[in-house]
Amino acid sequence: MKNISKLISILFLTFSLLLLIYVFYRSEFYHSGTRFDYYLKYYVFTCVLVILSIISFFIGKETKTKLTIALVSSIFGLYLIEIYFFIDPKQFGIWKSGVQYDKRSKLQIYEDLKLSGKDVSLSIPIKANIEVENLYPLSGVSNILTILCNENGYYSLFTSDRYGFNNQDEIWEKKEIDFLLIGDSFTIGECVWPDKNISGNLKLLTNKNIINLGKSGGNPLTEFATLREYLPLINVKKVIWLYFEGNDLEFVTYINNNILIKYLEDKNFTQNLSMKQNRVDLINKRKIDRQNEFHKNAFYLNKQKLSKFVKMFALRHFLNTIFTKLSNNNSQNLQKISPEFKKIIRLANEFVEKNNAKFYFVYLPSINRYKFKQDHVNFNDYAKVKDYVSSLEVPVICMDEEIFSKHDDPLSLFPFRSEQHYNPEGYRLVSEMILNKI
Repeated sequence: MKNISKLISILFLTFSLLLLIYVFYRSEFYHSGTRFDYYLKYYVFTCVLVILSIISFFIGKETKTKLTIALVSSIFGLYLIEIYFFIDPKQFGIWKSGVQYDKRSKLQIYEDLKLSGKDVSLSIPIKANIEVENLYPLSGVSNILTILCNENGYYSLFTSDRYGFNNQDEIWEKKEIDFLLIGDSFTIGECVWPDKNISGNLKLLTNKNIINLGKSGGNPLTEFATLREYLPLINVKKVIWLYFEGNDLEFVTYINNNILIKYLEDKNFTQNLSMKQNRVDLINKRKIDRQNEFHKNAFYLNKQKLSKFVKMFALRHFLNTIFTKLSNNNSQNLQKISPEFKKIIRLANEFVEKNNAKFYFVYLPSINRYKFKQDHVNFNDYAKVKDYVSSLEVPVICMDEEIFSKHDDPLSLFPFRSEQHYNPEGYRLVSEMILNKI
């Protein structure tokens, strides 16, 4: 029995040390130390495990047996919770709504469209981009049918313009553009048809010339770079910067990119992407081919799913959300907005003014506000973001204050009350409010 008791302690210590080493690898090597604040809680947790495992060598076997049973039971219970969270919550909403939901994967849609004879591409998040031959693409493949995503029961598609954005190509020939939209997936219009996204709604409401420079996975730095590359090509009256509170402040890793950082350091820097679209197309097509090959490999896909399950990805995401809520409500947001974000917005405003346009800042809320009834003032640094942008004399339009918090059922503005983007009704209301405010 002594040997078994000692073996349990050794296994416990070995597991704790391996877990600590893995956290260190993810924090200091995989993310190059840029996400230490995120991994701090995992450092604390694993260090506590190491200390407890060392203490376990000096406690009695009966106590150790009870603690082992309690630990195994706790782990088993956590994985039961993980199974619960791992089940897609939108399935209930789909069943309740009676919608005929297209359950094909994006790869299956891609293959089916190609088999039907269509030249087709995928919308790849900008975070999947890498620097290739001293070039960092900021758009997709040009002049091609492009698959976006499925959150509302159908796959949204659009035909990209000459630069790979979600516009009709002839818009670039107009002498004057009334509105230019810059932002991430909410701006490009995931996951709705082009006439149902923000730029499409504005077009229907005003019949004015509108250009959409949205890109899935965009962040303030890539959006500023996009603005620098494409705004000078046209004569624009108003630039609308769409900021999503869910992840727009999480762009630290992009600061380390050799090309993107030049947009902050050199006011005259440009990649001249508008003149290199053939290279942009080639890089994107290669990336899509690699992604498709990867997704065709069922072994790697199942391995990825298993890895997320073993790491309790869904449960940790839920707990992180709760932690964020407590942090926002109790600590009064003591963390400062990064100086890089402030510099980006300031330079963007100056650049827009230099090009004789008016700059507007639209604040888009995330679904977590309404799932967990977050305080609209403190949630995700809202107050500090608003105060800083306002200090630049840039008009701020907060869609939580104007629409969502006033709505009888804000969750109804998200697909099946669970997805991250807005449904057509949510996009419509946001578009009408933008038009009303500017």
